[in-house]
Amino acid sequence: MPVSTAPPAIFLPLGPRQPRRLLDIASPLPTQEGVNPLRWLDGVTFEPWPCRSLQVDSEIVCDDGSFAVVPSECVPWVTQTPFRIIDAMKGSLLDYQLSDVQLILSVRYEQMVSAAVARELLGGTGSSGMSLSSEAHAPNGAAFGVAATPVWNALAILEEEIAENLQGGVGIIHLSPGLLAQAVTSYGLSVNVNGMWETPAGNVLVSDAGYLNPTQPTGQASSSAATDWVYASGPVWFATTAPGFVGVGAETLNGTLATPWNRNTFAQFLAGYAILVFDPCPVTAVLASYALEG
Repeated sequence: MPVSTAPPAIFLPLGPRQPRRLLDIASPLPTQEGVNPLRWLDGVTFEPWPCRSLQVDSEIVCDDGSFAVVPSECVPWVTQTPFRIIDAMKGSLLDYQLSDVQLILSVRYEQMVSAAVARELLGGTGSSGMSLSSEAHAPNGAAFGVAATPVWNALAILEEEIAENLQGGVGIIHLSPGLLAQAVTSYGLSVNVNGMWETPAGNVLVSDAGYLNPTQPTGQASSSAATDWVYASGPVWFATTAPGFVGVGAETLNGTLATPWNRNTFAQFLAGYAILVFDPCPVTAVLASYALEG
């Protein structure tokens, strides 16, 4: 029997995932006892925390018990909506098994889902709800519209803003991959025992593939060459579903009278759902430069 000299067909694995992605750092959305854990597919409504510090005055124990403080009021409730994460692949039944296409889609989804969620956190395209870009306010140290500042100064400004808004709570700084190395060398970032990038003040830094070319804050100019918007926020919560295949659509015969109909083609769709929840009050942003001097 003749031995085949055709090279074998193999599937290459995608390889390891980068560490410290958004979905590795953000917290799972809390659930309520007795409530369907997938109710978030209808969206969630929550009351944000007020951004204000504790007050002190000169009252003493034996006085009349009056307080020189203006009470805060409850912050209006807000609603955040879910979004869909989708992918699709087409093929022909003579070239591919349907299971091959499903495997490719599944592996791609697992590898890339954090980047898709991170892009949504910045831009809000899928949910049409709150995003970091829609909620960001200008920090005290860098008004919107001013020139980009070196990343070490941008991080210092954001840490000041986190301290002012969270008053000792841990914030998250969302940084593009291109600025990460500069931040490590110029701002003293270190990896803590939980495997997260941490600033000297104890805030967590996330650099995700989904933060490439970050969306600009609403009403502001997009970043130019050698600059990127850097965001800071309080904690971020998320929930996701497992992805599922949505039928095999559009199975057709291809060909013309001149080219015989020789194979069936198909399209396989994959879809999952996710939601992002965060407090809008602490969200802020600075335009950072890739230059280390400025």
